[in-house]
Amino acid sequence: MASNTKMNTVVRLRSRPEGRIEDTDLEVCTEPMPIIEDGQVLVQHIYLSLDPTHRIWMSDRPQYMDCVAIGDVMRAAGVGIVRESKLLDEYPVGSYVSSFGGICDYCVGIPNVTLMGKIDNSLGLLPLSAYCSIMTMVIGLTGWYGTRKLLNVQKDDIVVVSAASGAVGSLVGQLSKLSGAKVIGIAGGPAKCQHLLDVGFDVAIDYKSEDVGKTLATAAPDGITCYFDNVGGAITDAVLLNFQNNGRMAVCGSISEYEDNWNGIQNFNMTLMRRLTIKGFSVTDHVEHLGEALGEISQLLTEGKLQYEEDVRKVGLDKYVATLNDLYCGKNTGKLMMQINEEN
Repeated sequence: MASNTKMNTVVRLRSRPEGRIEDTDLEVCTEPMPIIEDGQVLVQHIYLSLDPTHRIWMSDRPQYMDCVAIGDVMRAAGVGIVRESKLLDEYPVGSYVSSFGGICDYCVGIPNVTLMGKIDNSLGLLPLSAYCSIMTMVIGLTGWYGTRKLLNVQKDDIVVVSAASGAVGSLVGQLSKLSGAKVIGIAGGPAKCQHLLDVGFDVAIDYKSEDVGKTLATAAPDGITCYFDNVGGAITDAVLLNFQNNGRMAVCGSISEYEDNWNGIQNFNMTLMRRLTIKGFSVTDHVEHLGEALGEISQLLTEGKLQYEEDVRKVGLDKYVATLNDLYCGKNTGKLMMQINEEN
């Protein structure tokens, strides 16, 4: 007899990738629907956030969070809808929420563990997908904190942003422009560079066809004052040679090295020669600023002073690896996410 029991689809890590992520490194599993207990909710994911850090989470290298254990559901942030609730006052059935429940159809929402808060989209000023992109801790708070708090960008600064056409990089550049700085973005390909100019960057450097160091020296002949680093590797080496004295550098990511290309920085001695201040940061250490960051971002969006792009792929969980790999070869435009269910 056929069963009417509803099942859940999850993606579990089965092996540590060596270089590029392969389908065999993860497994799509069909499992019984999770059962919630007191103080929990059942969340059905709609959007899942695909971020560069997914690759390093899969590895066992030293990192800012524990690596994903072999056999565990692959870690990811997302936006979903509450389907069952034992927290009806705070999270009624039908409410939209931010989650950290992983690459799966349904997850158990536990406040401050896998359930990160209810989404108030009652005015409908932004699409729901924005709460998986610019209106998140991963994108909004990261870009805001790096620009406002770490780099403290001011009117006369000359700011360079790598991976500038990505969700975080684009936000950093636009916030820096709003502070009065000159902003130089580094991205791959003519289309992405044109996008940077369209959203207000002063200069766009195509690392695929230009010598980053030489072009940067021409664009900022007196040197730069701030660098928001998303990529590491050769691009960061080129930027280090173009700093003014007492420059500031915020290290957000090193996507060029995530596929086990950990070759290090050759020009690190410029930290001494130019008396640089370099700060690596993880947004998870600064959640107390989330309200302030998203408040300012929301206001700027409402006023039409910020633009953002989303690359939403309506695909099933079986396409997770193929979709994620697009991120590491620059095939996405804006914030990459999967839409695995409809919004209602």
